[in-house]
Amino acid sequence: MDMHYRTWGDPQKPTVILLHALACHSGWWEWVAPKLEKDYFLVAPDFRGHGQSPWADSYRFDDYAEDVEELASKLEGPYSIVGHSMGGYVGLKVASRGVRPPSSLLIADMKIDSPEEELVGLHKAAQKSGRVYDSLEEAVAKYRLLPPKHTAPTEVVEQVAKECFYEMEDGRWGERFDRRALGIENVEALELARMVKCHTWIVRAKESQVMPAEGAKELVRLTCGQLYEVEGCYHHLPLETPKDLSSLIRDFVVQTSY
Repeated sequence: MDMHYRTWGDPQKPTVILLHALACHSGWWEWVAPKLEKDYFLVAPDFRGHGQSPWADSYRFDDYAEDVEELASKLEGPYSIVGHSMGGYVGLKVASRGVRPPSSLLIADMKIDSPEEELVGLHKAAQKSGRVYDSLEEAVAKYRLLPPKHTAPTEVVEQVAKECFYEMEDGRWGERFDRRALGIENVEALELARMVKCHTWIVRAKESQVMPAEGAKELVRLTCGQLYEVEGCYHHLPLETPKDLSSLIRDFVVQTSY
């Protein structure tokens, strides 16, 4: 898969791959990367079916992991993964598969498992066509983060929203995201965690609506990792608290690069 990606920093510096959440895109790292680009080479791909990457016939977690491994194979030397939400789970997949594993892994506010009711709802949504809008302004105005509760500034949400749509031939605006990607498999984070050998940090939003505190602690136990909680946010850490997240990423890379 020829993924679209954006980069910041010097390729000669330590490499960090930044993985975004489900139904998001690499632009979510635009407020984190500037605080790190002087010291690191940052690579943020758009997952298949997300952002400017092409759509695909399959959206298994292993597909995403293989795409990241392919990207990593083009990079020189060791690398770290920082993954938010589904990006954290894909990072966990890559770290557990042993094909081209990262030297360290930071998981930010990720689901631990998949309640059946939630999966049913996602699979129904995956069968629906993407929405079409008469103008980009209308599309941005109707864009909402999920989960909806957050502390991200309005202008930040509007900026990521603008990258979620493209102009169609008839002048209307459609969604870049392939909704079929919502038909996800079961999330089995604890099983994968048992197979991870690299240094691992777990970062949880203090008011998280996604990662339960007990689940985060169990991940830490299984990976022999470290747990950090970020105040003042609910789930969307790259948008809500980019300064705190970038500081954690810097500490993470420094402390796990031995």
